[in-house]
Amino acid sequence: MRIWVSGSLAYDIILDYQGKFADHIRPEKLHVISLSFLVRSVNKTIGGTAGNIAYSLAMLGMKPCLLAAVGEDGKEMLGRYGKLGISVKNIRISRLPTAAAYIMTDSMDNQITGFHPGAMNEKIKLPKLKKNDWAIIAAENPRNMAALARHYQKNQIRYIFDPGQAITSLSKSQMRQCVSGAAIVIGNDYEIDNIFGKIKSPLPSPPPPDFAKATTGTRGEGNKNEFLPLEGGGKVGVVIIRTLGPKGSEIVCPNGKKIKIGVAQVKKSVDPTGAGDAYRAGLICGIMRGFDLKIAAQLGATSAAFAVEHYGTQNHHFNYGILVKRHNKNFESRI
Repeated sequence: MRIWVSGSLAYDIILDYQGKFADHIRPEKLHVISLSFLVRSVNKTIGGTAGNIAYSLAMLGMKPCLLAAVGEDGKEMLGRYGKLGISVKNIRISRLPTAAAYIMTDSMDNQITGFHPGAMNEKIKLPKLKKNDWAIIAAENPRNMAALARHYQKNQIRYIFDPGQAITSLSKSQMRQCVSGAAIVIGNDYEIDNIFGKIKSPLPSPPPPDFAKATTGTRGEGNKNEFLPLEGGGKVGVVIIRTLGPKGSEIVCPNGKKIKIGVAQVKKSVDPTGAGDAYRAGLICGIMRGFDLKIAAQLGATSAAFAVEHYGTQNHHFNYGILVKRHNKNFESRI
């Protein structure tokens, strides 16, 4: 069983602002915003949605396969990933520069981001898939996201749809394409409302017919993980995971049932930038190890705690054993 991780590979330029953005935004002047912030520090690190998720998966003993593109300036990045056991065989090398994100964070962990796609505009290489593979479609070029969704649906591969920063770039038809075959749709509170608002679909979204057929065993006989297991043995085809920052997260089942997921205690909050991607990695790790979604999401919350304790998105270090130990300290369910 492999996990295909698509999204951006980028350099993150992180700017740390000690004040609050809100103190300088005048509601009556939103149509003429012109602001400048004096930042305390600037750091350049390796990042990108796909890179961040794959990094944490590698820390947890997984062997993720990256699907993305970088420029000539990204070869050092790929060398680092290769040493971590991350497959870079499907990476396209472009003449364009590697994508770059300029992320400013204030004292309340609010963020303003400017993103230059660069090599991310390249057409992605569609992978050769096996029956039991999983995938996550994270934010990148909308055309690639929709193409991967079609590819996974055609091959009956379960995938997590995580559009994040690409929500505004995805067309209505592209968004519908990606959501229609997803096993899980994940995002923060604001993102989830925007995703389903864009396609004018109520929450929660019912499982798509084609995916339901694929998960009943009709065309997927012998798959040990044909369904996503919920707490208590219930089975679902599609779920929504809504992350709520310091309030934790929740799993929304197709029947409307909500499962609350708490947060893992953080030793010291340093930088929230990589928390979301680390959450995804912990979640995927739990799913691929056969845990129900509640425990998988708890592992996601625990993984996020490690990322928050370090500056940047790929500077935390842990392994599966350490993850489980902290999980067991923070949640009633034991692994």
